Order: sequence, then structure tokens, then C-alpha cells
Amino acid sequence: MSVRIESVEVICLQDPQADFVRFEGSYQNALVVVRGDNGLYGIGETDSPPQVIKALVESRPYNYLSSGLASVLVGEVLDDPLRLWNKMYQSTNWHGRYGVAIHAISALDIALWDLHARSERRPLHSYFGGVRHKRLPVYATLYPMQAEPELFQQQVGACLEQGFKRIKICVEPWWQDQAKAIGNLHRLREFVGPDIELMLDVAMEFTRFEQLEPFLGTLQALDFKWIEAPFDADNLHDHRRLRAVTSIPVGVGDLGFTTCKEFQPYLAADAFDIAQPDITMFGGVSEVMKLRDLLAPKGKRIVPHAYNTDLTIAVNAQFLCTQARIEPLEYSTSPSILRRQLLLNPLRPDEQGMISLDESAHGLGLELNWDLVNACRTP
Repeated sequence: MSVRIESVEVICLQDPQADFVRFEGSYQNALVVVRGDNGLYGIGETDSPPQVIKALVESRPYNYLSSGLASVLVGEVLDDPLRLWNKMYQSTNWHGRYGVAIHAISALDIALWDLHARSERRPLHSYFGGVRHKRLPVYATLYPMQAEPELFQQQVGACLEQGFKRIKICVEPWWQDQAKAIGNLHRLREFVGPDIELMLDVAMEFTRFEQLEPFLGTLQALDFKWIEAPFDADNLHDHRRLRAVTSIPVGVGDLGFTTCKEFQPYLAADAFDIAQPDITMFGGVSEVMKLRDLLAPKGKRIVPHAYNTDLTIAVNAQFLCTQARIEPLEYSTSPSILRRQLLLNPLRPDEQGMISLDESAHGLGLELNWDLVNACRTP
């Protein structure tokens, strides 16, 4: 069935609860909707400033290498999302190649794959190779983590009550007090017990190896499963130093990596264990397929980042369920209504901290909550 792209829309969303939170974008969202002439539509999003994404998609052409992405797509036949990815990439050569232009392409690529799969009446995971795991473990990302034990124990306790068996915490500004941070790490492990898996996201709160080094012994003794985003993406040297001195797996790629090109020097230097691309910023479905093929011969793991809405969680689940190794699915604990109410049929963890996939749903199999979209829509 031939489908032609009829329209491309960027919807900027704002949670009325909050305008800005220090290090997360859950209170804003750039939602994209790509409609076909068959009456179906696909959806995507990116964890990037919505107004910037809107401008990149809707802007008039500057020259043939610098075009608004809607003008690149509208009227095209949706025969092959990979072909359209390449067309978008080439048409943003002048102002793109890295960063926010790739973020915009990512959102559109997800929507294109969703529409393509819906139109072919196939689930998205079938293009990744098909389901290997019908259920996936989920981990809760806790941010921001309170500094005082009685407060962070309430936060963590709420996750445990919901059935989470895996929890990721983030380095916070109060980690500048080294003794306090180490004490809190021990209290956290004592509180959750030995069977709960713990991970650490440094979130680039540190910029140098020397800042993280004093915590490595504690993290290893407390059995942390990985260290994520330890330093700025440009700091390959300290990533290599970290991996050389710890047995804890090192994760990179969730912040600042757009397309496989950024992974190439890290791969050449053997400076990471886990690739953690955010599919909504990394180039979408098309680029994460390329990353999978690039890393598979090297034995590197892929655990995608997901601190946006249930839409991102669903994309990641479609990818992870097809991989040879069972990997955990990130689950943001942000209270944003955009994070929690954008979809009418989100994936939800069960009491064992697992999610189950609907293998038969077409595309992403998601239903937008249009009432929320219209209530939170901004110019």
C-alpha cells in the first residue's frame, strides 16, 4: 500500500505545574505528528527545546542544503523511512550534522516509522528483528534525589512499593560534600537491601576524573551496576581513565551523542561498556539500528536513555525486546503530567518490576491523549 505524507506538525507542550526544572525536560515536550493520505498518523517526540524543534521543522528553505524538515517530507511517498532519514540529513547539511538538527530528525524518524508500520499493519519491533523477550525488567530513575536520609528513603520507598527492583540515582550538587554523599550511599544500600539493583547517573555533574575517583571504592563495594554519563562527551581521556580503574560498567551516549559518529572515537578507544543513546535525540529508530549493527561485533551493550514521556519508553521497549540480551528499560519517575498522561495506553510495570509488550499492536501501538495535548499546547 503506497502512502504519501500529507502533513507534518510540531506541537509544543508545556506542563502548567512547572516551567523549568534544573536538569530535565519532562515539563516541556516537542511532539510531532506525521499524517499520511491513508487517514493514519504516526507520532514521535524529542527531549529537546520545543520551540527550537518547531523552527527547524517549519522554517522555510534557506538553500537546498538548509531546509525546514516539513518541506522535505510533505508529498513524499513513505516507502522507506531510511531513505527519508537520509533525505532529511542531507537537507540539513548546512545547519545540522550534529546536535539539535538531529534531535528534530529523531522525532520525525520515530513518527515516520510509526506511520510506516501502522500502514503495513506491523508492529515496530518487527523491523528490529522481532520479539525475543515478551517481558522486560524496568528500572526507576530517581531525580532529583533528596539530600537527607529520611527524605530520600521516602522517595526510594515509593519506588519499592510500586514493585521496582532496580533504581538509578543521580549525582546531585550536594555530592560536593564527599562525606555526606558516601554516607548517603551506604544508607541507601542498607535501606533497599542486597537484592535491589542500583545504578548511578553522574549526569555530567562532574567534569574531571579526580572528582569521581573518591567514590569508586564505595560504588563498587555497594554493587552498583553501572556508572552513566561520568563526564562531558568531549572528555574521552577521563572516560578511558575511569574504565581502566573500575570493574563497574561505564555507560556513555545519553547526553550529547547524536548519530553513530560520536561513538566511533569511544569505540576505537574501548572507553565504554554500555551505549546509552536517547533514541529521541540520537537519530531515531533508523540510527539506533545502525548503532546496533556497529556495536554487536564488539560485544557492547545498548541500554537506551529515556527521561521523557511514555512515548519514549514505548520506543525503547520495542527496541529492547528484540535484543539478544535482556536489558532493563528506563522508567522516569518525573511527576510531570506530560510524562505520565500523554498516552491513553502507556506501558506500566507490574508488581515484579516488569513490563509486558502487546506483540500484535501496529506501529508503536500508542493512543495519544488528545485532551491533554490540547490542554497543554502552547504557540
